[in-house]
Amino acid sequence: MPRDLSKFMPPPLVDSRCTECGAEVPAQFSSCDELFMSVITPLGLRWAESPDIARLQRLIIDTFGMQHPKRSCKSAKSYAAHLTGLCCGVEYNGAQSVYAALQRWLNGPVEAIGITRPTEPDYRGTLTIRYVYDAETEEEFVARVYEWAREVWAAYASQHEMTRQWIKQALGV
Repeated sequence: MPRDLSKFMPPPLVDSRCTECGAEVPAQFSSCDELFMSVITPLGLRWAESPDIARLQRLIIDTFGMQHPKRSCKSAKSYAAHLTGLCCGVEYNGAQSVYAALQRWLNGPVEAIGITRPTEPDYRGTLTIRYVYDAETEEEFVARVYEWAREVWAAYASQHEMTRQWIKQALGV
């Protein structure tokens, strides 16, 4: 089976804006993905410092993924992983036990899990990774991550019940 290389290609910029999320990308970055990496890499270097940093990093990854679903969420499993991860970050405060259950649940074949990939909404929020990037203090950065995540999660309101059911299924309740 040939590898789908399109998921490795960042969305193009038009007039310095990401065509998928609408973020205005600063001139020093050639793509929204590079902007994302500039935000996530320092956290990755610090993730072992505390569970709070690990939760924050995971929330950024899932939020970014759900704002870029055409590439980040091509399969039903990747869509479910990012959407349930976003829900976990927003509604379960990034509980490690929920994340672990989700990973176990998604570890099998998609047919056994019984999910299909839904269609993403056209509107996925106005806040973007750029909003997080522009934070001037660590406290503002953290607050902006949560604000961005809540807005993206709200944009998926039509899929909340389905996502909550997936989480219940993963938790075995």
